[in-house]
Amino acid sequence: MLSQEAVRRAVPLVVAVGGDGTLNEVVNGVTDAAGRSRAAVGALLAGRGRDACRTLGLPRDPVEAASRLAAGSERAVDLGVVRWQGTQRYFVNAAGAGFDAAVAAVAARLGGGGTIPYLRAVAASIMGYRPVEIALCCDGRQEPRQAAAGVVLANGACFGGGMRIAPGADPCDGALDLVVLGPLGRWELVRWLPTLYWGGHVRNRKVRISRARVVAVESPEPVPVQIDGEPWGGTPFEASVCPGALRLRA
Repeated sequence: MLSQEAVRRAVPLVVAVGGDGTLNEVVNGVTDAAGRSRAAVGALLAGRGRDACRTLGLPRDPVEAASRLAAGSERAVDLGVVRWQGTQRYFVNAAGAGFDAAVAAVAARLGGGGTIPYLRAVAASIMGYRPVEIALCCDGRQEPRQAAAGVVLANGACFGGGMRIAPGADPCDGALDLVVLGPLGRWELVRWLPTLYWGGHVRNRKVRISRARVVAVESPEPVPVQIDGEPWGGTPFEASVCPGALRLRA
């Protein structure tokens, strides 16, 4: 009979080498439509933002990350999933609609690594910014339509290369943190954006954070959507949590 250690080592392991987008591709490749993982996932991240390192507690140093992979400790972590237009996609860090998704689309076109390209994308997106009309349904509770800069469904605390969009988010709590950025004016948005790096935006009376397991987002006109920092279609969509769906080796 095989020992528990031998059984553990027999479980398939897929290692993502790249950025958060690469990890997202791997996670979507090994997770079936019902949220069941077909393999354990490891990560050696060296991309632009590496928010997954913050979300999952992974070393940023590749040598240390490889050593931890070799040690082979495995744990279960939540995933989020976005469903829209007859398809679905899992996310590790966050999905969002509105200004952050517009910035993600520009950042993808600009390319490059580090925080600077993301900040360039923010600057390029500001002049075309305006609040959008959205309607939310959270765990079956319909909310009135409202104007917002954007909506973020956070599995982890960070997105955008270290912005602490949801400071209290825990990827193992079986819920998503819903962050609603209200109708911020253009220059108000510019003034508050830097505070995202330490979570100071939560003091803004136009910012609301709550927790939910299922959130539906609708809008009178299509609003762009980002999933783990990559542009993916637009509204309407539904996001929900898949508790413990990711088998993380780290």
